[in-house]
Amino acid sequence: GGDPLAVERVQNVFGVNFSGTWCGPCGANGIPALYNAKTAHAGKFHGIKVGLNGSGATDPFNISSGSELANAYYPPGPRGIPGFGAGHSFFAGGNIPAWTARVNEIVSTPASQVKAGLAITKEIKGDSLIFKVRVTTFTALPEALYTLTVFVAEDDLVANQAGQTTNPFTHKMVYRGYATIPFTPTYGVWGHALTEMPVPIAANTTIEKRFGYVKPAGLNPDVSYTKAYAYALLTRIDLTTFKPAEILNSARTK
Repeated sequence: GGDPLAVERVQNVFGVNFSGTWCGPCGANGIPALYNAKTAHAGKFHGIKVGLNGSGATDPFNISSGSELANAYYPPGPRGIPGFGAGHSFFAGGNIPAWTARVNEIVSTPASQVKAGLAITKEIKGDSLIFKVRVTTFTALPEALYTLTVFVAEDDLVANQAGQTTNPFTHKMVYRGYATIPFTPTYGVWGHALTEMPVPIAANTTIEKRFGYVKPAGLNPDVSYTKAYAYALLTRIDLTTFKPAEILNSARTK
């Protein structure tokens, strides 16, 4: 019962682990850190593991938009994996304690300081997934360009993982691409702008959008539409780099 798109004033955190099935440190340190954050924060932690290819090494879960997502986070310079994002912040290489601290800090934001919230529902329709997203602001948002993104993920995908003692390994929170609003401009992986121009958004504003997702061709295993779930993110975009300057909040499909 109730409204499936009811928005709660709760601070969730979007966490990313850039990884590779061929990468020993990813299996030994990166993936456990991701899973530990999920265990610690349950429904408030919205995590994805983005499989990247290495020089001569391939990750079976790699898709092109995963590399685009890495480019949206990685600062110039060394790009070692495992790498981590927490909200819009990036933590290179093995800096797991700093990443974990940032995740904990975001999640502990008091409700009174939560600027906006989201809710998202999922529906299977033919060969597509349809997501309805609602954003509600709790405070006035300053003039900026805000985007809405829907990332799709899946659990329990089996593949070998270097650095893990037991193989094959069961992978969770695997990034499976992003949904779009057809025939509307997109800021790449950061989705669609809520407004055409940078504008302030008043408190207690509600905006609803509808996204579609079709699984990328050639994935092995294929995306299961019944098992797949999605996160909706509200992001403030840096107008110089077009990278995230702030991820205000996120929500997950039930």
